[in-house]
Amino acid sequence: IHHKLPICLSHLSDLVKSAKISNNYDDLLFATIMSCCFYVCHQSGELIQKSRSKKDWRKIIKRCSLNFSSGYAGYHLPYHKTDPFFHGTNILFTHHDVADPVDLLHQYVMRQDHLHGAHSPLFITEDSSYPSRSWFNLKLFLFVDCSFGWHSACVEGATYYTGLGISKNVIMAIGRWSSSAWRMYIHDDPCVRVALELADL
Repeated sequence: IHHKLPICLSHLSDLVKSAKISNNYDDLLFATIMSCCFYVCHQSGELIQKSRSKKDWRKIIKRCSLNFSSGYAGYHLPYHKTDPFFHGTNILFTHHDVADPVDLLHQYVMRQDHLHGAHSPLFITEDSSYPSRSWFNLKLFLFVDCSFGWHSACVEGATYYTGLGISKNVIMAIGRWSSSAWRMYIHDDPCVRVALELADL
């Protein structure tokens, strides 16, 4: 199996810098999506659709679910692969030094509200369409080549937390994994493998 390379913190930093320079709405949206995917190990399909024509409103994160509190930001994820009955999960972000998801969500939603209002999907492009895989790839491949993919941020997010020594149970909870399948997302780094072995002791 050929795994895609992970999106690293340096990539996220470049995305944020580019969005600030361009002052483009969709660039900010993309940087925000990538930050969210990284820090809570989102499967990209939780935030974007495979195509613009097939949209299931039940699975789409609503703008009205986004909230901010002191030092945090969060929204309601209405569906994921381990949630077949649509109970949903409340996603919470804390501040980070690189591509801070709390700050990015705040910047993005101010522009999103101005264009689309509160009665809309949280993640929506400037032309009012829902982000599709083709839209995502078009943005992604402006920065990296095809050795990366739309799950690359999730891959590095899981690797990042493993490298910090976070326990496997916590990583499974962060990424909403129901089994050890999350390990397939870990980038093959010897130091990270040591952390995994220690976590199993």
